[in-house]
Amino acid sequence: MPASPSAAEPVIDLVAQADTMLCADRQFGDSAAIGERNLARFRLGLTMLARHDGEAADVLRTTAAAADEHLRPLLYDPVLRNCFEVDLARLESGRLGHSSFGAYVSGYVPTPAADAPSSMSSMGPCEALIRPHRSAWPGLGDAWVLTEPTPHGSSQEKLVGRLMELYRGALGDIRAAAPVDPADSVRAVLREGAELLATLLPAAGPGVLGHVTMVGFTHRESEEGPLQSMSGGDPLPSTVLLAPERCTSPWLAAESLLHEGAHLKLFDALRTGSVVKNATERVPIPWRIGSWTVIRVFVALHFYVHLLVFRAAAASAGEAVRERFGPPPSVEDLDEPSPGTPAARSGEYRTSAERARYLAECVLSLPEQALTEHGHRFARWLLTALRLVDDDAPRPHDRAEATTRRAEPWQPPENPSGGVLQRITPVDACALPGLGQLVVSPTRSARMHWLNARSWTVYSLCDGRDLGSVRTAYARAVDLPADSEEVNRQVSDSVRRLVAADLITHDM
Repeated sequence: MPASPSAAEPVIDLVAQADTMLCADRQFGDSAAIGERNLARFRLGLTMLARHDGEAADVLRTTAAAADEHLRPLLYDPVLRNCFEVDLARLESGRLGHSSFGAYVSGYVPTPAADAPSSMSSMGPCEALIRPHRSAWPGLGDAWVLTEPTPHGSSQEKLVGRLMELYRGALGDIRAAAPVDPADSVRAVLREGAELLATLLPAAGPGVLGHVTMVGFTHRESEEGPLQSMSGGDPLPSTVLLAPERCTSPWLAAESLLHEGAHLKLFDALRTGSVVKNATERVPIPWRIGSWTVIRVFVALHFYVHLLVFRAAAASAGEAVRERFGPPPSVEDLDEPSPGTPAARSGEYRTSAERARYLAECVLSLPEQALTEHGHRFARWLLTALRLVDDDAPRPHDRAEATTRRAEPWQPPENPSGGVLQRITPVDACALPGLGQLVVSPTRSARMHWLNARSWTVYSLCDGRDLGSVRTAYARAVDLPADSEEVNRQVSDSVRRLVAADLITHDM
């Protein structure tokens, strides 16, 4: 029997709150902010690469200086993004040699003096290989459908070779067949799935879809069974691969896009803000053989929270949604526990809610020092959204609530009070004033450092002043009493971190 309006309205309100909350956090939920930080990281990273590769320096610097509308299709191009990430990893480990990004981007960079937008202002290099061009979900984003590429000229042939190499690598099969050219009916359901996702979750849906650049259809068999869906991650960035069978109904397509798009969104967010301090720490997972790293626990919890919000939205969907897209599935489609695991023996952890609660408890049980400041913020944000759609989700423990207010307890400054504070020069930097962040890299370094508004202010004041003068100027800038404990703590914390990052010196 349908719920009465008075009973349904509170549920709908909670779903709307959860949908809004999934996009509210500036670090992990706000896609526009995530994109702005990634563009800044891209510009600075290209500048860093140019310092170490003389042959490609000109094209790297020209690319870094391009306008946002020219730069964005390059950043989210699967091949160029992969090359960029590989180059940065090699640079940090001292093994760069020549930039692979520089080799592939040549010929695709718009000249700064050109008034008319180049073909790359709206289309990335890989997208330009596909003819006919097919938009994945017109009106909801710029994603396009991968089919067999048709290169023209040696540079495009080289690009095709790399794209197909990454495609096969992501599938884990160097002999994998070429992408499936989807039938019109499959593409129609894909579009309907995206529209359904955006209808049910008007905030989170379009945000998730915006992190997808390329959608490919493929078949793959493995020991774990046939491929259903996957997101590319580092091996094939900004990409979702689907079995055509995932587009037999808009509901199945919508859930697949939410699943993989949420992973891509988090992938982009984590590029500019780590959440764990020990990347190797592991947690047992009762429905899988072995254990997961803490970061994988966060990734899975992030998806399950999105999925539970989607399911709650589906359950409360009105007649207009059901008439347009059909009724939602009555049975949850979830992977079975791996054979031989505790979950397989006990029959537990067969639903998304059970798994989300377990992962939430894992997060709450972590020692305070296991997470970064971003990690504590990420946990609070996710668990708050989860509680909106699952009354049985675990509540933060008293200790966790207290300790997450400050990820790193204040310590007295390790530096003596005398001496002067001086910024290291030269540096390359990108400012994001709207987000209150500065990303900076000393030219002698291969690392980027993200400064929040507080550290950025302190950093700007380290121009040869002593610590007392920096405190006085900082207090004036943030409108706090100069002799307050809060000013002392904020300046001391920032100075300690800036010195540790080798961004300033404290000379006697």
